[in-house]
Amino acid sequence: MDFDNTVYVIDPDQDLSRSLAALLGSYDIPVKRCVDAESFLEAVPPESSELSCLLLVLELPGAAGMPLLQQLRAEHQKLPIIATCQGASREMGQQARDAGANDFIEKSLVGAYLFHRLSDLIPGADKLPHTEPSVMEMADGKQGTFRMTHPEDAELQQAFVTALSDRSRYMRFFSGLNKLPAHVLKEFTTPLFPVSYAVVAIITEGEQERQIGVARWAPTGTEGIAEFAVVVADDCQGQGIASRLMQVLIAAATVGGLRRLEGLVLKENAPMLAMVNKLGFTVCPDHDAGPSVSLYVKDLRDSPD
Repeated sequence: MDFDNTVYVIDPDQDLSRSLAALLGSYDIPVKRCVDAESFLEAVPPESSELSCLLLVLELPGAAGMPLLQQLRAEHQKLPIIATCQGASREMGQQARDAGANDFIEKSLVGAYLFHRLSDLIPGADKLPHTEPSVMEMADGKQGTFRMTHPEDAELQQAFVTALSDRSRYMRFFSGLNKLPAHVLKEFTTPLFPVSYAVVAIITEGEQERQIGVARWAPTGTEGIAEFAVVVADDCQGQGIASRLMQVLIAAATVGGLRRLEGLVLKENAPMLAMVNKLGFTVCPDHDAGPSVSLYVKDLRDSPD
């Protein structure tokens, strides 16, 4: 797949943008830093932003940041905009989307999907700012950590799949698969951002890590379109983990230059159907996978056509 994408970052203190420039540069994704919206609007005319996206760091969350979002959306109607701030809430996210953001994400999740793993792969990574992985408190008081997967997770990934109930495995794989073949396990734990990608949720039980969820995308046969999938351990379902994993996936896909995420969902999988609708996916009737499934799509940027 060919990716032609520039990531603009409006970041007053530029901590986020400096790190993004160092990290994404290794993937040939240029990052342009702007200290405020005025400098961005002066530097980037609307017609030049078709192959780009914008990360907007809101230091003043809530209603104070919404006029800025509205202004940016009015000037750049086709530009994918991801707003981010510390302490993001569901209500704030809805306000941001209403004001024109494609998505709204907790600032720490940016570190979860990018810094925490990709920085390990880059020479001189010890000179980059240290960013903690994103942590979510579970209903039972445990702390779930969100990060990009890596090859060392192979044992965790296999144990996660085999521990799923028959129904959960069927909802995910549409089959009776109960163990990942070696070649699939390798593929699942060695994503090649931005062609493929996976984020996992991990908890610690005693002195052992346990994977409790994963969301991923893989390339399709169509340029700029990737297929997503998500699954959560049976004893951790219903706590918002899948939604958070998908938020990370959507943000990473937008930054990586993808045009669309799409995925097949079994029509009997009511929780999954509710989640993808809530996240802004729409059902597409044009598919040939059979009457028992629905194809859900989320456009991240306009088609080049």
